Amino acid sequence: MIVLLILALLILLVFFVPYGVDASYAQSVLSLYVKAGPLRFRLLPKKPKTEKQLEREKKREEKKAAKKRAKAEKKAKAKESLEETQKVKEKKPLDLDFLLALAKMAVRAIRRFFRSFTIERLELTYVVATPDPYDTATQYAYLCGGLSALEPMAGSVIHVKKKDIRVGMDFTTEKALIEGRLVLTLQLFRIVHLAVAFGVEFIRWKIQQSRLRKAGSDERTDYHGR
Repeated sequence: MIVLLILALLILLVFFVPYGVDASYAQSVLSLYVKAGPLRFRLLPKKPKTEKQLEREKKREEKKAAKKRAKAEKKAKAKESLEETQKVKEKKPLDLDFLLALAKMAVRAIRRFFRSFTIERLELTYVVATPDPYDTATQYAYLCGGLSALEPMAGSVIHVKKKDIRVGMDFTTEKALIEGRLVLTLQLFRIVHLAVAFGVEFIRWKIQQSRLRKAGSDERTDYHGR
């Protein structure tokens, strides 16, 4: 019982611990971390590799190249020994009702998928700067208008906990300043929930279609009987 309880707790931790990415861009440097609960693993910028690591990579590449050559030789021998046969398969007509229903279910699943994400932190600093002061002011106005329109739409699609968006303009320089940070998380149980919801919706549609086909066949048999 103790072992089963420990396994159950581990499974709960795996499914309910938030996983995600922590990406930031500052001073022309892109940083990327992978998160698993409180743990963080750096992907970018990469650490410089040692000589031993470089030697191991060379050996791995040589082994992969040798395996690819061996596979290519086997395929060439198999093609020479086997007779070329082509089987013509009859193409079934496309079921437009099925494709339309599947597209609608996919759209709803995509919406639920994006709502499952949580933006823990969103930071953006953008200072508009161009050689022409008129272009600087124009781009700044367009940017403010676009952000004011996109902000409520983004909030309805994905949940944002903390955000800090700063936009400005600078007439003393010609180079724009862009810095930002995005911390995005997702829990595995939400993926399972999405898969179950999609499966239930698909099964309901199949049952509904079978009932409609059965009702149509019963009507035809009654008509012929009369």
